[in-house]
Amino acid sequence: MVTTAAPCVYFKDLAPFLPESLEGFTVGSTAGSTGKYGEVSVSEAERTYTRGEGREVKVRIVDTTMGLKLGEAIREAAQKAKGRAASDPTAPIQWKEAVGFVRYDADEAVAEANLLVGERFVVAVTSRGFPSTVEVRRVARGIDLAGLAQLQ
Repeated sequence: MVTTAAPCVYFKDLAPFLPESLEGFTVGSTAGSTGKYGEVSVSEAERTYTRGEGREVKVRIVDTTMGLKLGEAIREAAQKAKGRAASDPTAPIQWKEAVGFVRYDADEAVAEANLLVGERFVVAVTSRGFPSTVEVRRVARGIDLAGLAQLQ
């Protein structure tokens, strides 16, 4: 499949948009890569943060030539959740800088927010060991999404 998206930015250009620290958390590993797999190019940067036993947050920023297709899927999921009340933990994210959807698996205590930023970048925030989606929303809100949207 050929896409018309711009080439990916190098992962080291994505990394500055990962939070340097999160209040109450220990900064863990930071990883990143840029690669080409056939017709698809992908750059990603990820940082892990831990708090005590079993509590973790990961932030991943992705730029890919498949971004248009991923963006459509994120927009569609957010649109399907549009009627949910703001108090619903799975209410969609409709911010000036981003649109996204939020999921929570109570059995696994895993929350995930997937955002489309600048019609190009995908930001995924995942938490483990928390009782709701509050933490992923808080972390996502603290990312410089407007700055990321301007990245070329």
